[in-house]
Amino acid sequence: MADNGFRNDLLSDEFNNAVDKWAAERNALVGDLAFPEQVGNLRSPYAPPSKRGPNSHYALFNEEVTKDLIRHFCDGIGDKNPLYRWDEYAKFTKHGGVIAPNGILICIGEAGAGQGTVAPGFGRSLAGGSSWRWFGTVRPGDKFHVFGTDMGVTEKKPRREVPYRLFQATYRTTYLNQRNETVAVRDRTRMQIVAESRQKTESAFTERPRHRYTEDELDAIHQAYEDEEKNRRGSTPRYWEEVSAGDELFPVVAGPLTTLDVHVWMAAMGQQSAFNVNWDMLRGHVADHGWVDPETNAPRWRAEAHLVDAAARVTGLRSGAYGHHGQFESLMQKAIQNWMGDDGFLVFQSNRTRRPSWMGDTTTVTGSVTRKYEEDGRHLVDIECSCTTQDGEVHQTCEATVALPSRSAYRNEGAR
Repeated sequence: MADNGFRNDLLSDEFNNAVDKWAAERNALVGDLAFPEQVGNLRSPYAPPSKRGPNSHYALFNEEVTKDLIRHFCDGIGDKNPLYRWDEYAKFTKHGGVIAPNGILICIGEAGAGQGTVAPGFGRSLAGGSSWRWFGTVRPGDKFHVFGTDMGVTEKKPRREVPYRLFQATYRTTYLNQRNETVAVRDRTRMQIVAESRQKTESAFTERPRHRYTEDELDAIHQAYEDEEKNRRGSTPRYWEEVSAGDELFPVVAGPLTTLDVHVWMAAMGQQSAFNVNWDMLRGHVADHGWVDPETNAPRWRAEAHLVDAAARVTGLRSGAYGHHGQFESLMQKAIQNWMGDDGFLVFQSNRTRRPSWMGDTTTVTGSVTRKYEEDGRHLVDIECSCTTQDGEVHQTCEATVALPSRSAYRNEGAR
């Protein structure tokens, strides 16, 4: 049996044994490294010669951070911050020019460790969250290469009796720039529902109607968009000394979530492709990464579950299409960056996806300061954020750490 395994009496002995065997084989790969073998249609110059075949369908989505990529990323989360968009503003900041939000690296890629096999039966994999640690500012012109580290799977005991088993798989992606400096490390988790049939997978999810908004509700959303612009900290430094535990971040509102919102986000990421390039990735992976359209009988990419109700439902999600976890991680980053101002730096963010964000939901990001302290010469603040829908359901949370400028440090610099 796999470490920490939970055999499920609602599943057959044969299936339980197959799951245990799969989990043990996956955990034998802990520490295995994967190098994306190509950038778009070009072989990655950083990848070593392949000895075990392709490292799954993961690859670099974008190699270079450009002003255009930054703008597309910001458009994907509705971020109008001039520090990321306008030279005439950014050149007067301490950065001397446009920089990228930390979350831009999700557009570079995610190097999955590609040696593990797909779980037996009919599974459903959903984002569980991710933890980011950043070590430097990303600027236009930076070029990246990445590698992945397999961190294995851990079985989780469901809170209720269910006809499936639940695993958390974790992969680490390390991001290096053109100087081979480690700019960030991301631990990405996937929650894997492992069941014997689609019907048993569907039991993990309920179905609910989409919210129909009143004119007053829509007016409130649009007013929140305007209020956000008025409350961005921007060029006024937020000094560490003026912050206290319990201080609240100004809310960020996004919604109602539409297919176009998710499409713009996925296009900025650059993870998906069309026609023959899409088929190159899908070929041989229809069972584990695809679905078959019941109307056309054509195989399609499972990521369309973020866009198409039919794709979501055929893979077990009865409420239809849902948002992309990275979009909401980045919305929480936006709320933090709005609060900390141009001179702050987001050091760490640990995200947890509690449930999907369904199409039609409106998300409000709220947050507050939980702690302030000094460490290794830096003035740090811990923050907690959550994404809450119009119905009061929390679908994503995070804990973050920000480095802020200090008045005392500025005075000392002036004295020298």
